[in-house]
Amino acid sequence: MMERGNKMKTQRKAQVLVLTGAIGHGHVQTANAIRESAAAWFQEDVDVHVVDYMEQVAPHLHGVGSYCFIQWLKLFPNMYGYLFEMTRKDRGLAQLLKSVRLTSLRPLSKLVQRMRPDVIVSTFPAASAAVSKLKERGLVDCPAVTVITDHTDHSFWIHPYTDLYMVGSQEAQNVLVAQGISAARIEVTGIPVRPAFYNTYDKQELRERHGLDGSAMTVLMMGGGCGLLDASLLRELEKAPWASSMQFIVICGRNERLQQQLERWAELTPLRVHIEGYVEAVHEYMAMSDLMITKSGGVTTTEAVVQKLPLLVYKPLPGQEQDNIRYLLRNGLARRAKSADDLLSKLASFEAHPEQLERMRERAQAEQQHTPVSALQAILNVLNQPAMQRKAAGQWFRRRRIV
Repeated sequence: MMERGNKMKTQRKAQVLVLTGAIGHGHVQTANAIRESAAAWFQEDVDVHVVDYMEQVAPHLHGVGSYCFIQWLKLFPNMYGYLFEMTRKDRGLAQLLKSVRLTSLRPLSKLVQRMRPDVIVSTFPAASAAVSKLKERGLVDCPAVTVITDHTDHSFWIHPYTDLYMVGSQEAQNVLVAQGISAARIEVTGIPVRPAFYNTYDKQELRERHGLDGSAMTVLMMGGGCGLLDASLLRELEKAPWASSMQFIVICGRNERLQQQLERWAELTPLRVHIEGYVEAVHEYMAMSDLMITKSGGVTTTEAVVQKLPLLVYKPLPGQEQDNIRYLLRNGLARRAKSADDLLSKLASFEAHPEQLERMRERAQAEQQHTPVSALQAILNVLNQPAMQRKAAGQWFRRRRIV
């Protein structure tokens, strides 16, 4: 871990405003990771203030909007994927949609005037757009940083007055450069995750504390922050003879109905299954597991890679999760199950040949090139650089419109 002597010395505390959005899981977790890193290693140098952008600009629609978005993903995933691809590049439909403002900039402008941050960080695309627009109008003159929470290059993250893009991988940097972003404005920091994920834990001690078998292969199953998990999968596992030698932890997130359903089932099944709802100490559950079955959300999979936990990705959503799974597969960090039968087949293979899991752990160890302070250091370094001015940004934007 970083020693105190390596911390940045400043004449006064830098004020960092982090704008996030509670639509999904990753945006808020990334913002919290930046705040926790500051509290752990830069407490005397920086104050980080996390604000939910949607709650700030549309408090009455905030909860409804989040619910509707999740339901849309569940009911019409292919439509979401189609629109995602149609707006991936910053042209045509994407530029039209980005030009439409659904909320006022006034609440954000007042917040910035009141807090007077030295730098504004956005972990949510709509917040990045709003900050860029404020800078265009001359209402904000501090640097603007965007933290992209997936291995993607979608145009909704890209805006002319963003001074720095922080990305999770070299692949993400390459595709942003292909979209016309200067490499000098991109920093590969890894997707920020909370410092707890970088710690080393005693697997046996954790299993004992949680009432688990210390020697059985342990499979963690997560469906993302909203509990988007296929309940029928566990019933299929009952039919597999090799599953009796494993133990399963199922985290349902905020899906209380699924949790209650699975708790009733867990009382009757011969499998060793532990059902959990929403948990804060996800790092402990990852640390005590040998494999995780999940979707391919950018933050959840990064947490697993940092913990060197092998991944079996099941039912990734269209859109950014497809970008994430391509990154994970190319780098040997995950396997993908294309169906329930394929998932059961891969689980059986892992049970018979656990050395496959060890190879994925080794790849995760090799991939881990960032520290829990990489993101915050990149943010603070922006303070020593001139913020993008209106003339330069306008020239950049006009060039992109011609392309």
